[in-house]
Amino acid sequence: MAPNFTECSIKFLNSSVPYYNYTYNGSVSGIFKSNALRIFNNRSVLISVDGCRHLCHTGNDYYPWKDAAATITTWVLPVIGLLLQAPYESNEFWRTFWALVRWTGSPVASLSYILWNIKVTSKCALIVDMATTYEEIPGQNSQFAQIRDSFYILSVMNQYSMKQRMPAVTAEAAEKLIRTALFSDSLQLTNSDDRTHSLVKRRCQLANVIRRGRKKGVVPVFITLMWFLFSLAISIQAAWGQYGSNAEAHNMALGFLLSWLPILILTSIVDRNPVAANSILLELNCLLDDVRSALSDPELRTIYIRDTGGIQEDFAWINNVIDEEFFRQGFFTQFAGQGRVRWHYGVAHPILEGIERTFMAEDWGRNWLRNASARTLMVKGPDRPAGLRHFDFRMIWQIMSSVCLVYGTVGGAFILSYWTPTVGLGCRSGGYLIFVVVALGIFAAEFLVWWLIEWAPEGHTSRMESNRSRLIRAAKDKLSGPLDWWGSLTLRDRIEIFVLRPLEIGNFTWLVYIVIAQTFGFYQNCNCMASIWGGQGGYLDFETYDSYRQYGVKYYWGFGIAVSCAVMAIGFAFVVTEYCVQSHLSTEEYANAVRGLMRTRRFKKYAHVFRDIPEHLIAFGKFCCHKIFGRHIRDGRRSLVWTWKTKSASTPLAVNENTRLHISRESRSEDGSFLDGIDIDDDDIDVALQDIQLDPM
Repeated sequence: MAPNFTECSIKFLNSSVPYYNYTYNGSVSGIFKSNALRIFNNRSVLISVDGCRHLCHTGNDYYPWKDAAATITTWVLPVIGLLLQAPYESNEFWRTFWALVRWTGSPVASLSYILWNIKVTSKCALIVDMATTYEEIPGQNSQFAQIRDSFYILSVMNQYSMKQRMPAVTAEAAEKLIRTALFSDSLQLTNSDDRTHSLVKRRCQLANVIRRGRKKGVVPVFITLMWFLFSLAISIQAAWGQYGSNAEAHNMALGFLLSWLPILILTSIVDRNPVAANSILLELNCLLDDVRSALSDPELRTIYIRDTGGIQEDFAWINNVIDEEFFRQGFFTQFAGQGRVRWHYGVAHPILEGIERTFMAEDWGRNWLRNASARTLMVKGPDRPAGLRHFDFRMIWQIMSSVCLVYGTVGGAFILSYWTPTVGLGCRSGGYLIFVVVALGIFAAEFLVWWLIEWAPEGHTSRMESNRSRLIRAAKDKLSGPLDWWGSLTLRDRIEIFVLRPLEIGNFTWLVYIVIAQTFGFYQNCNCMASIWGGQGGYLDFETYDSYRQYGVKYYWGFGIAVSCAVMAIGFAFVVTEYCVQSHLSTEEYANAVRGLMRTRRFKKYAHVFRDIPEHLIAFGKFCCHKIFGRHIRDGRRSLVWTWKTKSASTPLAVNENTRLHISRESRSEDGSFLDGIDIDDDDIDVALQDIQLDPM
């Protein structure tokens, strides 16, 4: 027989013969603690778990349809609406399914990748912004517009994964190939003198194609988000009128449990995917193939080396991209944005880091494009490149942010369910705890695998696979089919298929169960209502809402609501801000992009007080490390930091990559003229002088 707790409470409290055997005589905690004396004197309001089972019966007291329908309308439908706005890929059922499982089953890891990609895109937009002075934005045919196209293409490349098994020499050559494809303006793609087939024009056309193919749909995402927030506001208002009520508390907690989901969906408008991801994949690979083909042509390669003022030894890497079969099958393999692919780091950050470290961060800053060797330095890169597989531990900021977003929102739900009588760890609060612990465990396992197990180079196995390789080779003759497939997998692949994916499916299923259970009342039974998981509960109370108000439950509720709402507000503010300050990079119309960039600059200038907080924290951290460990901490930043101020520089010439007029910082004579240290190639002095643009001193 199913219990009816309303009738059971009346029967227990109003019986002429007290149910002494059913009365709870143990200790109480939580909001009752300050009223322990009154509770001990009035034990008739507390019933033990065993007494509940005998008097109220076992089973679930399911919610009536009107209550379940209210929960469906308030939470389930808005959540479904949010999920429908997720950045799925068209006509890719299984990729869509696995992406949904990953986002909902492993939100900490998914948000870490998404926030990292947003960081990279933000860096691309920042570098473009800092290319000129604060007041200046050149026209559509300027060097600035070309740089804007280059860094936008780089940000899109970052959303695609490259081949896993890459020889070290190929990885270094691949980085130089990408640099050449993005930043060179002197490489000819054909032997024709027609400039419509130039690399600059090719990049411009590709950038326009990507911008036109970028998914729009930002307004529906915001509308769906407003629906969710409106439902949350209604739930808070309704619950505050009846604070202490189990039904209202857990209904509101369900909303907070899922509050990280709108943040994740909202980030997709920044880390946006193309309408046809496979088509853009082909376009990016075609760009690299065209550049590789041009470098393969002896005549074009000779012209390129001559125009860049280098020597043959500087371009020995070209042989690695000409003869390598690796590149002829497509360098980029699949769309990996929005955290849908595990261990995706992207190609952009190592390139951006090299550019900043080489000349941009400390030496130039604002208006770096006036540097005479800017293009040459971007194409060449640092003398000691970190490599495309390089992992930057500055990603810890994104990791910590994702943990705070998920744990902050779910933490509010946990506080509400835990501190609402009966106080203690029960089915609801315990279910929330299981979800976030499993999510954090998946995240920790994934990054541990990333750190310990590298992608196996072509023709080699990773460290941890070497002990098993002999057994696999011995068994291949007997079981060719399954072992051929097994042998083609790296250790990372095996861990993903047999460990991480099942965990994500399990956590996703657990989350769905929590929503269904709270919607229809699966937790309305003696065990769950008594909160016996953590050993603190063990009883049911039949107090009224007025009694809960006297016990101070509103303070716990207020704290839980404040935590979740504050984390959501910070997450929303961050995503909307990043969308606004990065949109000039992806805007299709150049005039609109110019207006957006000017607004971005004004916003950053007026908001610099808040944006300087991380800089002060970093400086304080360096100071503490110096005092505690006694180590010398390098001055300055490795990263380019936004400012509206332009540094004074000793090199006033802005030239293109094919200009070989090299002016060192020591070239200025005592009277301020440039006399010493100038190295001019006499054979091409006319070409060099044509490309020189004198900036005002």
